Amino acid sequence: MLFSLPVNVMWISKIKYEHQILKKHTHDFYHMFYIKKGKGIMHIDENDYDICENEVYLCPPGTYHGMTAEEDIPVNVIEAKFTVSDANLQKLIFDMQKRIKCYTCDFYIKLEELMREAFFKSSLHKEIIDTGFTKLLLELARLAKNEDYSCSATVSSNFINNSIDTIKDSAGCSVVLKNVLDYINNNYSEDITLKQLAQVGAVSPGYLNKIFKEAFNMSPMKYINHFRLDKAKELMMYSDFNISQISELVGFTSIHYFSRYFKKKENMTPSEYRENVKDNIYIYL
Repeated sequence: MLFSLPVNVMWISKIKYEHQILKKHTHDFYHMFYIKKGKGIMHIDENDYDICENEVYLCPPGTYHGMTAEEDIPVNVIEAKFTVSDANLQKLIFDMQKRIKCYTCDFYIKLEELMREAFFKSSLHKEIIDTGFTKLLLELARLAKNEDYSCSATVSSNFINNSIDTIKDSAGCSVVLKNVLDYINNNYSEDITLKQLAQVGAVSPGYLNKIFKEAFNMSPMKYINHFRLDKAKELMMYSDFNISQISELVGFTSIHYFSRYFKKKENMTPSEYRENVKDNIYIYL
């Protein structure tokens, strides 16, 4: 790690609890549970809480906690185990409610982004995870005080990041390509035409095609489909959206086209790909 941060995330996971009991236990670090869906009971010290979707449970060090999942409704959670070195932040967390309701899906999306960082372990992933998780804790503190809560999710992709790395800053077309790539990154879920991209780059469609093929060996429209496929695979790995929802979220015009394109590129259907992704993912940092 390049520098120290007040929060150290040691472990992050996505788990499905089915027909099982997480026995009450305690440890010397913090344990956070985000409830994506399911029914059950969360046990924290002497209190029992009926589990509901989009809730966060915070268990400070020394807190006895456990969970009972209902027999026929599994509980899907994202968990994080972490330490806090800053005394003021420790007090802030200790004074927070043990159960906090999240009013938007943005908190979940940000947790999914941290899962993605942990899984791929790109450069500076630990610093990004610890910084991002610190921000989420502060947002929870604001929620716990019943103040206005809003957070915007950011989207990232290995495909577009790697593509940007291939552009030489000194090249005359680099500004055009970067502007177009930024536009794709921010608007990939919408219908995008070659004409729109050319306008963003302030060049002709023919010239944009030319510089894209020189840089990436593909046309802008093929690049967009590659990017959408990359994002769809991330959502299948880390989210609970169904295949039809994912197809729409990443900008494909129909589920049928998405399925055909996916099978052509991956040699398996989206459903088969998702089946290969485990329900439970545990990542140590």
